[in-house]
Amino acid sequence: MRARKEGSRPIMHESPHQYALQEVERAKLLYLELGRGILCDPESAPLLGRYREAIRKTSGLMRTSGVVSACTECAVRGPGSCCFKGIEENCDRVLLLLNLLLGCNVPETAEMSEECFFLSGEGCRLIAKSSFCLNYLCPGLNEFLDSKVKESLLRAVGDELAVGWELEMAVRKRILSLSPRPSCKGRGIGV
Repeated sequence: MRARKEGSRPIMHESPHQYALQEVERAKLLYLELGRGILCDPESAPLLGRYREAIRKTSGLMRTSGVVSACTECAVRGPGSCCFKGIEENCDRVLLLLNLLLGCNVPETAEMSEECFFLSGEGCRLIAKSSFCLNYLCPGLNEFLDSKVKESLLRAVGDELAVGWELEMAVRKRILSLSPRPSCKGRGIGV
């Protein structure tokens, strides 16, 4: 049994895949509860559009530079190390909620039992990815990519992560504004 801390309470799960499934379920509940409001929110809606465009730019560069095909080939046929089982623990319910807001059909089952929960034979099944999944260039890719292509790609990744972070903060703020606040009465804390 593995423990992962969230705030001040540990979350217990049997495996990284179980954790991913729990987070998918929680993200889907958040989507049902908050999705429409986030999509119509004057702060979140424009950020979502900017994020979608930044993802489109990064994805396009990754496709045209050969990163997508190289990573998919490596992950599916070996040697594979980046899309390892356990990396999905970087994908919390908020990142998965962002995927749902972007129209991603977030999976509820793993296709590859010994790899990342979100990996398929065609690559990653998520639209919005964790920073590790976007930032990491293995030694093979570092060698393979031209320095100007690498610079353009990493600039696009940085832009995507910056807009994604802004959107994530707006969504987290919205989630917190709807969460019940614990009472501090009787605990010696003056609030």
